[in-house]
Amino acid sequence: MIRRLYPYGKKKAFSVTYDDGVLQDVRFVELLNQYGLKGTFNLNSALMESEFAWTHETGLVVKRLRADVVKGLYAGHEVASHTLNHPYMHDLSWEGVMWELSQDKRNLEALFETEVKGFAVPFDYYSDMIEACVQECGFAYGRISEMSHSFCPQKDYYRWKATVFHCEACLEELTAQFLETDEELAVFQIVGHSYDLDTENMWERMEAIFQTVSSREDILPMTTIEMIEYLKAMEQAEITDGYIQNHSDRSLWFAVNDVVYEVKPNEKVLL
Repeated sequence: MIRRLYPYGKKKAFSVTYDDGVLQDVRFVELLNQYGLKGTFNLNSALMESEFAWTHETGLVVKRLRADVVKGLYAGHEVASHTLNHPYMHDLSWEGVMWELSQDKRNLEALFETEVKGFAVPFDYYSDMIEACVQECGFAYGRISEMSHSFCPQKDYYRWKATVFHCEACLEELTAQFLETDEELAVFQIVGHSYDLDTENMWERMEAIFQTVSSREDILPMTTIEMIEYLKAMEQAEITDGYIQNHSDRSLWFAVNDVVYEVKPNEKVLL
């Protein structure tokens, strides 16, 4: 029996993807780092420059972090685009969408001095036209607002769904199910905004989940792009009863009759 695994022989992947780049991210990143976890942070570069702020219905003033703060904050995590200005995108033309995506990508790459490969849509509107713009701008994936409530890896990387929004009542139930699932290449990804952890009094709930996940030897913390690039590479693998051929430029891991194999880039392993 051959089973596909994540790097280092891990059976499952865990990730968080959080939007907007707000003040609460400072505490949130500290929490991730404390438990050795990884996140993807989806940023609007124009709103960082203007230090945009707004008042939540609870009275909390939500403040965007400045560019000089975020540059060091997200080290070891993924930075992705969330559009330039966080607009409602249903009224934008092709040119308007392309500007929002391409300019934000350009700004973030200049700030972080690395390629920005991911995009997360603001609000909840997504369309074929927006998807085409995401691809045209050179992003490797587009994360939409719909949740999967599933541990099965997504097949459509330009309509990528996280597993659960962190304010949903089923958060802990899904976490417990993820810990027990035997789904091959299982993924559990939480999406949200760190200011929700203040307004919904959720810091202890999230820390309890992080503590539990980090204690498991079968779970690998990954960013969104790390998961997607690994899954894409795994799709290229040729798996037969007699051999495994890795056609990608990264190592892939498999369990063959419960024996873990690392198959190196472009390597063929006879079974």
